[in-house]
Amino acid sequence: MPATDGEIYDLVVVGSGPGGYVAAIRAAQLGGKVAIVEKQYIGGTCLNVGCIPSKALLHVAEEYHKFAGLRTLGIMADQPSFDMPTAIEYKARVVKRLTGGVAQLLKANGVTIINGRGQVDEPGVVTVDEPGGTRRIVRAQHIILAMGSVTIRPPFPGLDGHHVIFSTEALELPAVPRSVVCIGGGVIAVEFACLFNALGAKVTIVEMLPSMLAYEEPEIVKELEKVFKKRGIDIHLNTRVERIEDAANGEKVVIATGPGPSGGSDGQEVRLAGEYVLCAVGRVANPDGISGLIDRGLAMDRAKVVVDDRMATNLPGVYAIGDLSGKTQLAHVAMTEGEVAAENIMGHDAHMRYDSFPRPVYTFPEIASVGMTEAQAKAMDPGAHAGTFPWAANGKALASDSAEGLVKVVLGSYGDILGAAIIGPEATNLITEYVLAMSSELTATEIINTIHPHPTFSEALREAVLAAEKRAVHIYQRQR
Repeated sequence: MPATDGEIYDLVVVGSGPGGYVAAIRAAQLGGKVAIVEKQYIGGTCLNVGCIPSKALLHVAEEYHKFAGLRTLGIMADQPSFDMPTAIEYKARVVKRLTGGVAQLLKANGVTIINGRGQVDEPGVVTVDEPGGTRRIVRAQHIILAMGSVTIRPPFPGLDGHHVIFSTEALELPAVPRSVVCIGGGVIAVEFACLFNALGAKVTIVEMLPSMLAYEEPEIVKELEKVFKKRGIDIHLNTRVERIEDAANGEKVVIATGPGPSGGSDGQEVRLAGEYVLCAVGRVANPDGISGLIDRGLAMDRAKVVVDDRMATNLPGVYAIGDLSGKTQLAHVAMTEGEVAAENIMGHDAHMRYDSFPRPVYTFPEIASVGMTEAQAKAMDPGAHAGTFPWAANGKALASDSAEGLVKVVLGSYGDILGAAIIGPEATNLITEYVLAMSSELTATEIINTIHPHPTFSEALREAVLAAEKRAVHIYQRQR
């Protein structure tokens, strides 16, 4: 294979997902000569087959779902029909506009885009196999590894069968499935379960753990379970998938082991049928292209690259960000890590914090959280205490027919904010107030002393803090 050599950069970023392209732009803003290597598509998984297209379809599904309740508002409209190909076209337009915008931003900032698979065998050198067969050698003082993650493919017999799909395929279905068995109870799983249910599919969730969204506040998860069951979604917890088979009628059947007398997955066989099986058990770091660095001693934690709070690895001039470093699989965290890495590379002193990043879930109602759960906080601080405020007591939520769910905040012994969780309207936007409070080390006093406009959803954030301090106004509490 012919090779070209001679290009030298201050920084080469391998991978153009949210972390990668942000790192490249930030380094260029600081005066660096920067190149970015991408083997498939600008924007990575998130913009092309992840966060953005799934949110576009979730928006469509939520709008369609709203029609069921319009009559109670006095809007007398017939139930609309739904056309999946048109929704897919809408999703594609959104993706094209965003990815095209990112490409333009990279070029406007002077970042060189190199198409091809990048491989890093030693610090300072990236080998790119370009689509035309040319091997290109790119040299740099610093390299950021931003290869992202790949879908987990568990070893279930039958996983490769017809109508067994993963999240990427779920975004391109030609029609709404009659029924879907969703394997997994994490973020990807519950979002797709919500989407397909709203569009009219019969949805069944199979989760091996005792809870969906196992890392979230139990009260929040119970609210989601209540909403899902009300909508007809079947949920099987403590249920381990054994295999996937074909049924006589052309459907897929998931064979699983349900909860036994002890509550664990040791009971009787459970057979769950659906037109499609969606495997959504999560993603894992993708170390493709760095085997040479690993041979040179790159510190690894299984598939993840080990980094410090400056996003630097143990090898000189090599940094890693996003899903590859495995701190958390969230695009906004990867973006921040990209900024931190770029600033350190360009001579600044930046450090990454992981104690106050938001965790959004785009079901409807939305879920968002930050920091610790109540149980985690009490394990650290015996004086920690929590307050909850229901949306049913918020005027704007009632007026907007959005009164499902609650807000919960966890305070430390001295009124410091240790965590918060919301399920309800605009949760993924509202959580930012708590994120800002935590990152700025504000306390309950500052939130209580902040006048929130009325009537707004934001009032519930203050009320939850008041509730934690046993002084809520709009719900009755026994006094301490």
